[in-house]
Amino acid sequence: MAPVSPDDLATLRFTSSTTGKAKAARFSHRHLLYMAESMASLPPWRSRHAPVRYLSYLPMNHVVEGILATYAPYYAPTSVDLYFLEEFKGLREALPKVRPSIFFSVPRFYEKLWDNINSSGLGKSAMRGKALGRLHRPLVRRSALKRSGLDACDHLIVGSGPMSDLMLQDFRRLGIEVHNAYGLTEAPLVTLNRKGRNRIGSVGEPLPFTQVSVADDGEVLVKGPQVTSGYEGGAPSPIQDGWLRTGDLGSLEGGYLSLSGRKKELIKTSYGKFVSPMKVESLLRDSPLVAEALLVGEGRPYCVALLWPEGKVASDKDLADLDEMVSKVNSNLSQPERARRWAVVRGELSVDKGEVTANLKLRRSRVEAKYESLLTALYSDGTSHPDALHIGGER
Repeated sequence: MAPVSPDDLATLRFTSSTTGKAKAARFSHRHLLYMAESMASLPPWRSRHAPVRYLSYLPMNHVVEGILATYAPYYAPTSVDLYFLEEFKGLREALPKVRPSIFFSVPRFYEKLWDNINSSGLGKSAMRGKALGRLHRPLVRRSALKRSGLDACDHLIVGSGPMSDLMLQDFRRLGIEVHNAYGLTEAPLVTLNRKGRNRIGSVGEPLPFTQVSVADDGEVLVKGPQVTSGYEGGAPSPIQDGWLRTGDLGSLEGGYLSLSGRKKELIKTSYGKFVSPMKVESLLRDSPLVAEALLVGEGRPYCVALLWPEGKVASDKDLADLDEMVSKVNSNLSQPERARRWAVVRGELSVDKGEVTANLKLRRSRVEAKYESLLTALYSDGTSHPDALHIGGER
């Protein structure tokens, strides 16, 4: 017999430190047992009992990867083939070799998958809505899934960051269901859109024995067997009156949770208008031209954006296309949400330099500090800067 009890400490999982110093969330063996059994039992009966192939490619300190690759397979009532990938960059080549039956990824993977679909002539034709295009959709779907190694996948899940509803709807029009999920380090999986009950615009329904509520100020509150018992090292507990205060803003409708941004990351302009940067950044990243985006505007009269291009910007036309894309996104936003000026940034964001986390989340304060002089130029109507390939703005 192991010399531990269910309530003994099993592991510490660290927050991603996007908004401050990382904290170590405590999880007991009872926490892990619940999460493992839940993930193994959530798929429909037929899927649950089919052989499982899973590719673990996110860092093992990523809390969801720990559940999917380490704990849940032990409770799967079927055979399991589990593969590990050392380098995130090798994902594209590894997926067709593994052909996983369940796949979880951050939004960036699906954004790249959609860019590949939409870059082909047949893919563009399939999405135009004309009769011939609709006939092409099954062919485009089969081809895209086979090339990406997802043709045998029973459940595609996206989490760890916001993915735009527009892109999820585009996938659905093509016949591909991508299921939004929601969790955080302190409660690794809270809600999930189940197979056959996928409501786009939400992050799904609560897991078994999980309660979700919304406070008067819009903050999402969670109570359940997956919630941490607190932080190691004396950090203030995130649990108040029995509820985990997530720091996320959201609403409940028909048992489904929808999110609208991070409480700490809301931008308040100098005119007192609140803006959710995650919403705008998600729309900007929908473009195949943009790899990453950062919206800035706290205490300023209006918002500006930093854009990291997807691939090499080779011509003036590429820059003109980027300007047109930002203007199109702006046209569907309220005045406070719009990026009045923007810069196309030289170089790439780096995990090694601490600009993004291991699961590709922007460390906002660090990136803003690095590009402080470029942001100053945007607000002073500068037309050029050494860190910028191009500076654009609303006419």
